[in-house]
Amino acid sequence: MSESKTRAVDWCRRRWHTTRTSLEDAVRGPGEARDGVLLLVKVAAAATVAWCLSSWLLPTNVTAFAPFTALLALQATVYRSLWDSAQYLGAMAIGTAVAAGFGSTVGVHAWTLCVLVFVALAVARLPLLGGQSVQVPVVALFAFAGGGRVDYIGPLVASAAIGVCCGLAAHFAFAPSPHTAPARRRVEELTARAQTLLRDLARTAERKTAGEDVGEEYWPRRCEELAAQAADARSLLEREQENTRLNPRRPWNSAQASLQRCHETIGMIERIGTHVRSIARALTYEPRTPEPSGPRRSFEASVSADFAASYAELLHATAEGLEHLAPPQGPNDPDRLRRRVEAAERRYEEVVATTRSDRPDREGEWPVHGTVLVETARILEEIRHTSDLVADTRG
Repeated sequence: MSESKTRAVDWCRRRWHTTRTSLEDAVRGPGEARDGVLLLVKVAAAATVAWCLSSWLLPTNVTAFAPFTALLALQATVYRSLWDSAQYLGAMAIGTAVAAGFGSTVGVHAWTLCVLVFVALAVARLPLLGGQSVQVPVVALFAFAGGGRVDYIGPLVASAAIGVCCGLAAHFAFAPSPHTAPARRRVEELTARAQTLLRDLARTAERKTAGEDVGEEYWPRRCEELAAQAADARSLLEREQENTRLNPRRPWNSAQASLQRCHETIGMIERIGTHVRSIARALTYEPRTPEPSGPRRSFEASVSADFAASYAELLHATAEGLEHLAPPQGPNDPDRLRRRVEAAERRYEEVVATTRSDRPDREGEWPVHGTVLVETARILEEIRHTSDLVADTRG
């Protein structure tokens, strides 16, 4: 079998596996998979009903617009469906108005079509209708193809209105239920990755204490991966938050409070990632210039081995505080979390005091030591601040 056929077979297998998994998840219980299958069913039903109604009430030359508009009206959430439908109807109103204006005044000619397209495209470039702006020239061309006559544009608009009503009716009758569990699981996984990142950073400091080589190449990549995972989690969270807006099945102070805790935790993880990148850069930096005859400049200094030993303990203590935060539900034992954070802060003060006492002998090392200490203090402040916010939203 050729390489191209092998890739095609592998692609088909992956697609089949993904489809089968989605169907199994949809049958198993509520969630994204079931909402996706339900959306497909609603789209098919709404398009069929819209076509039947438009065939019964309107001329055959505008029948296809009703199921087409029903497809546009049905989005993943009720809020998005209402917003996109309103934008599409606005685009249709503008497009048909432009076509009617040209058709009723100067008639249908090649040069008027050129001017019509130019005007419609110019209107579409204005930030008036969001993603539906592209429909302005499309609708204008369809309306102009009918001669721009009112006896054609009227049924055209009516067909689109039928499609929108059918789509929205299907959405409101079987609105997708807001789900908080997927967002919570994603945030819990993200927090666990951040904790692992801190512990691995502590082990890097321990290897430096033992005089082993510490590589700097993979730390930027790991921080970028954490940022990408946080962005994915935030995208999922925003979809769920949007799903609670204008939803007749919204449950919803409890769901909104849970999603807000997820939002605060994702922000904390994103900020911790930036601090970790700075710490990793300082821990793994080794001067590449020859040793000068005079004292080394501060930006050429690296973290000393004895400082790295105490700093590794501080990172482990910080990771414990992140572990006991237990987002997004909040700490199961707030007192224990407070004790862990306070213990890490005491350890921070001890390391700072020791580093300052050694400053006269190691003037060149103080800037880099101070940098990693400040970054750790900011991580501890992020944990404490987020735990307070979580406690407030739990009420």
